[in-house]
Amino acid sequence: MKSDFTGFVLAGGKSSRMGTDKSGLKIEGEIFLTRAANVLKPACEDVKIVLNQTQTIETELPIVRDIYTARGALGGIHSALKNSATKFAVILAVDLPFVTIEAIENLADFALVSNKYIAFVPHQSDGRAQPLCAVYRAKYCLPALEKLLSGTDSASVRDFLDLIAPKYIDESRLSADKRLLFNVNYPADFEQIS
Repeated sequence: MKSDFTGFVLAGGKSSRMGTDKSGLKIEGEIFLTRAANVLKPACEDVKIVLNQTQTIETELPIVRDIYTARGALGGIHSALKNSATKFAVILAVDLPFVTIEAIENLADFALVSNKYIAFVPHQSDGRAQPLCAVYRAKYCLPALEKLLSGTDSASVRDFLDLIAPKYIDESRLSADKRLLFNVNYPADFEQIS
């Protein structure tokens, strides 16, 4: 049910490796920010943009700001969970331009049929988890994340995943596209796809 999901585009990174704000990069005539929001909309009741405290961007969508500053992706996930009025928060990093509507809908379907897990995280073909294209049960994941963030300044997203023990889903079960979770971090990554 669409009403169970709020989508959040994580766009609050410093983009230090890229050298420019990644949300404004363009592929196939569409900027990354718009692309990510459009991928979330079919599966989510609302879509919001998560930014750091100082960013300004052009968007018609609601913006939520990091509460824990300078905490990277973990701070962005926290802001999303804190601002989710629905059962599930769907997180999508702005620099994953090949994530599809189909993949998000499949991820949402996994979340709807399982009461055993509080998060649903793709496993990439290289064996790594991709927690920035994932579905989290907001009210169950939030306390663990707040405890982690308030307990240490050096917590990682991996630490968070270890705490919440998500259901890992092979990326091939979400989409046949081998580029699904391709992450654009560096100018060379962007050149490769543009």
